[in-house]
Amino acid sequence: MDGYRIEIDGEDFTAECEEISFATKRLVYEEDNGRSRMSFLGPAGFQLTLINPTDRVRALVDDGRATRTVKIVAAGNSITHPTRFLKEWTTTDGTRKVFGALAWDSDRDAKWVDEPQLAEA
Repeated sequence: MDGYRIEIDGEDFTAECEEISFATKRLVYEEDNGRSRMSFLGPAGFQLTLINPTDRVRALVDDGRATRTVKIVAAGNSITHPTRFLKEWTTTDGTRKVFGALAWDSDRDAKWVDEPQLAEA
């Protein structure tokens, strides 16, 4: 992993996998006004895949229950995100992968709620 360093909860995990892949993709909202299709950018996300991780990294996978602070340092710059480690799998060629994504705050998610009844006049 030339040029990259990864820290999880303040500990250096750089030597704990062969490679890391990460992205800060944005959510895209699409709408069709009848004449054309429009796209609107939403908030940026964060995703992380660790390739051939050690048992120490694999132990972080908990279906996203724990939120961990992940910091990636590259070329004198860094990005830090609260991350949940969601899944581990092995590809058909035997490569083991661990996937993590931006931790979300489910209390702030958009959701339907019951409207209070209108008071009678």
